[in-house]
Amino acid sequence: MSAARFVACLAIGGSLLLPAAAPATESGHDMAFWISLKSHGFKVPAGSSAEALSLELLDMLLSTDPVRRDDIAYEAFAAWVHRDELLGPTALEILRVRLVSMARVGLGAAEDDRVFGRSFAVLCLSVLAAEDLRKPFLTDSRYRELLALGLEALARERDLRGYVPGKGWAHATAHAADLLKFLARNPALKPADTAPMVEGIANRLRTAGQVFVWGEDVRLAMALRSLIARADFDPAPIAQWAARLQLDNKAVWSGDFEASRYVAVRAQLNTLAQLAARLGSPAVDGNAAAVRNTLGGLFANSD
Repeated sequence: MSAARFVACLAIGGSLLLPAAAPATESGHDMAFWISLKSHGFKVPAGSSAEALSLELLDMLLSTDPVRRDDIAYEAFAAWVHRDELLGPTALEILRVRLVSMARVGLGAAEDDRVFGRSFAVLCLSVLAAEDLRKPFLTDSRYRELLALGLEALARERDLRGYVPGKGWAHATAHAADLLKFLARNPALKPADTAPMVEGIANRLRTAGQVFVWGEDVRLAMALRSLIARADFDPAPIAQWAARLQLDNKAVWSGDFEASRYVAVRAQLNTLAQLAARLGSPAVDGNAAAVRNTLGGLFANSD
């Protein structure tokens, strides 16, 4: 994605053009109001509240218009929740409940426009997860609900489009990765959660039926990197993944060539290559050596 946004690695591109009709949202605010809000850096107008406006803009996440969805709704949400921290725990929880519901609408169905609503709901949940790292508001049960949702979104999503001409970013896989990235940094994550998260990412890549080309491999690698940076990280699940992948790669070149097997292997190798490139940071040096050695052995035998 292009253009920096308020939360690291949560970036959406798009050009800001006033729609010809500029219809109102359900609350009565028309697009001229929202575009003016953006032009003023999403400063909440006198007489309005960030809580009410945040709830209103959730409907805009369903839009197939990237200006409404990306440039206004998502950016405003990230600004008020994370950049300016204008919402308290009660308001954040109300948003979380609504977004969790939105994130499951159409999940598991074939490609259709519902992907935008659920994908951007997951992206907004990643903003909440990032904010919880600074000012905790999630209970353990609510945190675990988000973790389950992130893994479910990876496992069940069938609409794997990245950028859709005329409609902008769908990016469901990337947004699920963003949610898992911030959840992986949370103290509430238990050591037993490492294996399901690693396997969830591996299985998404293994079963996608395509090589991701819209940066999803980077976003998935960043989720893995967040796991590796934890003091309680167990490298065994990545070692097990690499061992299986090495066998799968060998099978690709044994007997008749099957494109589907090659695609599954290549998708995994691409994400692990992105991970290997990001293991030099001092923040992960304590755990990175074992993973680097594992990946080095994998790539040495995958050329």
